[in-house]
Parts: sequence; C-alpha cells; structure tokens
Amino acid sequence: KEKLINNAITALLSQEGDIAASNAELESQFQAVRRLVASKAGFLAFTQLPKFRERLGVKVVKALKRNNDGVTHASIDMLCALMCVSIKL
Repeated sequence: KEKLINNAITALLSQEGDIAASNAELESQFQAVRRLVASKAGFLAFTQLPKFRERLGVKVVKALKRNNDGVTHASIDMLCALMCVSIKL
C-alpha cells in the first residue's frame, strides 16, 4: 500500500502544473494529492521522499499564479491537509 501511495504521489508531482494543464486538471491533481497525504503512508512520503516538498512548493506557486479560484482553493486545501499532522499519526 505504501509503495502505491508513493508512486501515485510521485506521478502527480512530476506534472508540475505547466501551462498545458487545464485549470480543472490541475485542481484534480491537488485534490488527489490531498487525499493521498491524508493517510499515514502519504504523510510519511511528504517527510521522506526526496524533493517532495520542493516539487510541491513549485506546483503550488505556479498554481497560485494562474489566479483561478478553483485551483487556488484546491492548492490551499491540500496545504491545510499537510498541516493536520496529529490526525494522521
């Protein structure tokens, strides 16, 4: 299970939110990452996978620059999920 979650997170973060992705697609990616990091294995991936935090940060900054309400909400919601550590552990 842990390996599947890590692979899914890695696949989602490899798509850095470039111009080619639609707003709906980017919003869906953030929602998927949010659900994945809500698990214990997903949160551990956040702390242990190399370059996870950096890629996620770049993805969020690019998303916020789009100035789209749905994408902004999804990215901030995903960040909030990462801040709720006590629930996951």
